[in-house]
Amino acid sequence: MVMAPQSAGAAITTFGSSLSAPATLNTAESLGYYGTYTDVPPSPGAPNGSLRTAHYGADTAIWNAGLAAGAARVPAQGQALKVSLEGCAEAAAGGPSPQTQIHFSDLSPLPGGGARINITSGGFDIPVCGQGGASGSTVTTYEPFNLCVAQGDYVAFDDEGGFVENFYPAGVPYQVIGAAQGSTMDSFIRNGGIVNGAMLPAGETSANDGFAANGNEELMMQVTLGTGADARYVCPGGSKEAPPVLSPIAVHPQTDGINHERIVAVAVYCRLTPECRGTATMTLASRSTVGGASKAVGHSSFSLPGNKTTHVPIRLAASVMTLIRKHHGISMTLTAVVDGQTFVQAVTVKIL
Repeated sequence: MVMAPQSAGAAITTFGSSLSAPATLNTAESLGYYGTYTDVPPSPGAPNGSLRTAHYGADTAIWNAGLAAGAARVPAQGQALKVSLEGCAEAAAGGPSPQTQIHFSDLSPLPGGGARINITSGGFDIPVCGQGGASGSTVTTYEPFNLCVAQGDYVAFDDEGGFVENFYPAGVPYQVIGAAQGSTMDSFIRNGGIVNGAMLPAGETSANDGFAANGNEELMMQVTLGTGADARYVCPGGSKEAPPVLSPIAVHPQTDGINHERIVAVAVYCRLTPECRGTATMTLASRSTVGGASKAVGHSSFSLPGNKTTHVPIRLAASVMTLIRKHHGISMTLTAVVDGQTFVQAVTVKIL
C-alpha cells in the first residue's frame, strides 16, 4: 500500500509491509532460534531434544529483509515520520502484565549479512491483546522524533524482552508477525545488545540468541518516510524547520573615527572557523561627480579570526578628509566580499 502525498509536491511515501493481513505470529514462538526450555512444545520438524521457539527473553530487534510485495529497505534518505505497527503484546494467563515498551531503529546492512544499529527512537507502548479490543489486526501509528534513515537501510522493531520466570521465559510474545509467502524476516537477540552502534552480524548464532532468519514471515510494520522539505533539517537531505543560515560576517550600522593617517577602523564580526578572508571597499556618493555616482575611496584585504569582532583598518583617500571636515562627518558605504558573498552596510565617518 502506498499512501497518497499529503500535498502537491510533498516528498512523502511509505515502505515496508502492506499491513494487508493480520499479525498471527509472535516473537516468543515464531523466531528461528532453537532453545532448550522443556516447558515449550517443540516445533514440527525441530531436531530431537531441541525446541525451536524457546530463545532467551532478552532484547530483540526484528526487521524485514525482503518482502514479497513492497520495499523492505528505505528508498531514500530522510526521516521516518510515522511507524504503523500491526499487533499487540500477549499477556500470560495468570501472570503479570507484559512489558509494553517498544522502540524503532534505523539499521544499516552489513556486507556478510545482518545489520548495524545507527539510531533508536524513544520508547512507545504497544497495546495489550484483549484490552480495549486490541488484536493482531490492530494498527497503531507512532511518530518517532528525529528518527533519521538512510537509503538502503532497514527500520526495525525493538523490544526489551520482558523476561519473567514461569510466565515469559522466552520474553513477552509480541504478536506483530504475519505469515507471508516469499517474505524474509531477520532478528537478533542479545541482553543489552540492541543499542546504538551495536553490530548484529548474521554469522553470530546460538541456540538462544544472536542472529536468525525466518522465511515466509513478515514484520507487520509500515514506515511513512519524509524527504527534503518534509524531513527535519537534522536528518540528511532534510530542510524542514531549519534555522536561518547566517552570513559569514556581520557588519552593523556604526560611526567610526578617522585618524590623522586617514585610517578608519570598521567593526566586523566573523562567524566562520577558523577565519574570514575577504576584501572591504569604502565608497562615497560624490557630490562632485555627475549624477552623484558612487566613488571608491578606500580598499583593504582582511583575514579575521573566527567567532569574534575585529576592526578592519581601511585607508581613505586624502580628498575624503576635506569632506569630513566640511560636513562634520559623512555617510559612506562599506562593501565587504567573503566567500563570494557581498555584504553592504552604511558607515558614518567622523573626526573624533
